[in-house]
Amino acid sequence: MKDAASSVSSLSVSALRARRGRLARSVGADDPRGTLRGTLQRQGGRCGRPGCRCARGELHGPYLYLAVYGEGSSRSVHVPGALAEVVGGLVDQTARREPGLAEIAVINVELLRRRALG
Repeated sequence: MKDAASSVSSLSVSALRARRGRLARSVGADDPRGTLRGTLQRQGGRCGRPGCRCARGELHGPYLYLAVYGEGSSRSVHVPGALAEVVGGLVDQTARREPGLAEIAVINVELLRRRALG
């Protein structure tokens, strides 16, 4: 992100705002329902019954989970099979947007530095 910061410092305020607008449109930032940040993981599970096959190491599943990381913590959310394709598509779409969103953040910092954020 440091390279992006140095490249925006030479642009005018109007050029920064125009670039920010193009990036926002290109990443579809106008529709927050299309954003789901995380990592899909398949995991097996144990039910806890003593005589079950999972007690011998044959785990149930695998089940799909969305691993969500944020501010020093993480959690996993079970993804039902009926939603696996939708969730996978949203996670992929968000990952493709991340570089553009990161650049928008760099531009906003530069505009703030110039007291031109708005």
